[in-house]
Amino acid sequence: MFTLSRHGLRVEASAVPEADGTCCVTAEVFDGSKMIRGYYRKLETAPDSFAEAERQVAEDVARMSTEAE
Repeated sequence: MFTLSRHGLRVEASAVPEADGTCCVTAEVFDGSKMIRGYYRKLETAPDSFAEAERQVAEDVARMSTEAE
C-alpha cells in the first residue's frame, strides 16, 4: 500500500494481481477519517512494478482531487 498526503487530503492506493496478468489499483481519498472518493484502475504491469503503479495512481488521484475541490 502507498499513502500520500497533499493539501489536507490523504490518498491510499493498493495494487492487487489479477488472474489475467494485469493488476487492479484502488485508491481512496480521505479527508481526516472520512473517505470522500474511491478510484479503480486496471493496469498491465509486472508484479515487481506494483509499488510504482500504486505511487503513480496515488499521485494522479491526488492531483485530480485537489483540482476538483
